[in-house]
Order: sequence, then C-alpha cells, then structure tokens
Amino acid sequence: MKKNISLLLALLIGSFVFSQNVNLNIGSTKQKKYYEKLAIEFIKNKIIIPVEIQGKVYRFILDTGAPNIISKEIQGVLNPKLLESIPITDINEKKERLNVVLVKSLKLGSVIFENTASLVYDFNASPIFKCFNIDGFIGSNMLRNSIIQIDKKKRVLVLTDGEKKLTLNKKKSSKIKFVDDQSSPYLWVDLKGADSGKELLLIDLGADDIYGVSRKNYSILEKKQIFNVLGESVGASSLGLFGDVSKNSQYKLLLPTLKINNTELKNIITETTNDNNSKIGSKLLDFGVMTINYKNKRFYFKPYSNNINTLHSDHGFSRTLKNNKVIVGFVWDEKLKSKMAYGDEIIEINGVKINQSKICDLITGNLELENKKTITLKIKSIDGTITELKAEKTTLN
Repeated sequence: MKKNISLLLALLIGSFVFSQNVNLNIGSTKQKKYYEKLAIEFIKNKIIIPVEIQGKVYRFILDTGAPNIISKEIQGVLNPKLLESIPITDINEKKERLNVVLVKSLKLGSVIFENTASLVYDFNASPIFKCFNIDGFIGSNMLRNSIIQIDKKKRVLVLTDGEKKLTLNKKKSSKIKFVDDQSSPYLWVDLKGADSGKELLLIDLGADDIYGVSRKNYSILEKKQIFNVLGESVGASSLGLFGDVSKNSQYKLLLPTLKINNTELKNIITETTNDNNSKIGSKLLDFGVMTINYKNKRFYFKPYSNNINTLHSDHGFSRTLKNNKVIVGFVWDEKLKSKMAYGDEIIEINGVKINQSKICDLITGNLELENKKTITLKIKSIDGTITELKAEKTTLN
C-alpha cells in the first residue's frame, strides 16, 4: 500500500509518495507542561520559524502537510543516525531515494524535541527553496503531541501541550483525523454553491492558497452544482521534487461558500491540481487565528471578521519555472490565449528584465505585482519571437 508524504510549496512542488511502510511518528519533547511563544516571519505566505540545533539558529518552514526535513548541510554537521533510505516518487513520476535520519535534538524556543525522524533533502538543488533561504521543514510528525496556534497579525506562533493555556471554544471546533504515518491533519468542510457537499481536506500550511481542490476530488464534486467554472487551460504551474512537471489540463473555479467549523468564507477562487489531496492552505491565516490541536485531534479557527469575502482579481495567467527561466504556466483569460501560451519565456515585467537575480524577487513577492491593475510583459515564444503585451486584472461581478 502506498503511503503519502506531502511536501508542498503551492506554486513550487507537488505531493510525493513512497512505497514502504515507514513510520515517521517517533520522538518526543523533553519537557512536559510547556508553553512557548515564537516570533515568526511570513514570506509569500510561507511561515518561517527559528529552529536551534547545537547552539546555531536555522530557518525552517512550518509545513503541516509534510514530515520533518533537514538540509544536507545540517546532516553534515550532525552526522545523525541513518534509519533507512526510501524511494520517493514526485508528482511527475520521477524517482529518487531520500534518507530518513534521527535528529537527536532541536529546539523551538525553549522546547526541546528529541529523536525526531527527518528526511534529508538538498535544498540547493531547488531554485525555489534557495530563494527562501531555508534549512528545513518542521512537519506534523514532530508536532503530533503538541498544540500550535498561529496569529498572523501578531506574527506569533504559540507551542504548548496544554489546551487550557489557550482561550478556545470547543463548540466552534471540528475533529481532525490522521490517515498516514506522519500525522498529517485532515478536516471535513462544507462546500456550498447551487448545491452542497462535504470534502476531506489536508490542513497544509506549506500550501499558499486558502483552498485548493485536487482533480481527483473535483471529478467527483463536479457532478454536483457546487463550483462555477471560470476557465480551462493546458499548462503547468508547479515543479516536481526532482524536476519539471508535465503539461496537463486544469480548471479555474469559483467556490461560492467554504464553511470551516462555524465560519463561512465567500467567493473562493481556486485552481485544480494533480496533488493527491485537496487542501486548506496558509492564506486562511489572513482571515483569522488558527489552532491545530494535534494532541486532542481538534481544529479551531477564530475569524478576525464575521463577514469574509475572499473574492479577488488576477492578471489572467500564472507563472512557473523551467530550466531556471520564468515561463507562462496556465493562461486563463481567453483574450490572452491568442497572445501567450504555456512555455513562453517572460523576459520583462513593467520594464524590469527577469534575469537570474530577479527570479527570487518574483518568487518571494519582492517584485510586487499583485497590487498592480495592469502589467506590461515582454515574452519570448518557443520560436524566438518577442512580443510586448498588457495583462489587466479582471474582477468577477
């Protein structure tokens, strides 16, 4: 039976699977009755946490849809015990082997986690990860006996093992379930359009969006009148763990209402993916305080506002990387389809040449485009033709 390990940075890489029955749920905290507040950083919806290992502070991404991961550089410093080497298949069906090691000790604030199973990955091999300057991932297998609460407005993460140390309303919570050997948290939500339905979502804070729907789940849900189809496109929008993702067909959708616990979020715009699971992503943190109680298997969400309308506009296309170049991913706007296509290289945006030094600015949001109504692009087609065009944001009525 295949087990799922999800390692997703939403624009970046997809889920991957390994075919051995590997239990990553080992290790524990040294302390009991702990309560720690950690200052956290957000870069393009990625949650960056300071992690101390052997007296040195490293930068880790919090990713509840992934297991713990350390860099090859940290492996070289620690020389940890090798538990096993496992075959990994990424979203593009490319296979490699990754080592699973035992990290004796790492600290989040003053809380010490001992004997944690972690994968080892070469982050320098990924142009995406290099832009975030990270050293690893904090995953659900390490957090499985803890409670985490994230307040994006305050840029604070609370880590505790005592539910009573937090102000929580159990009546406004939902059960979570673990379905794998890395304690990935799953939650049932309500979907509402002309019709309604339920869906089991992975709580994946490594994913950028509020909600992302897998093609597998959409193929079932589309039989009901829940989603409005905004567009269909052939392209790619992510990288596989070990290389490029194959071109495929996806949909852009409008979900009128997503209900999580007692909170309704209106007008969710999402795109289908080839991932194994539909997901709740870190963009949800823009709208409220999230608490994942791994210890007691509960999920809490306290909204900042009672009325949440997430409707937004975009420029009608997506970007991705290929061969260290920024290219067009999916084209959703019908007017743009005659002017650009998947694989066209984006060589300039608003007069800024997109060379190697600017790729990270695009990825991390330092080259801010989302707030601009119109952007001017220069693109190079596969045959070498260079075209200048404008892409305008469109808003749904």
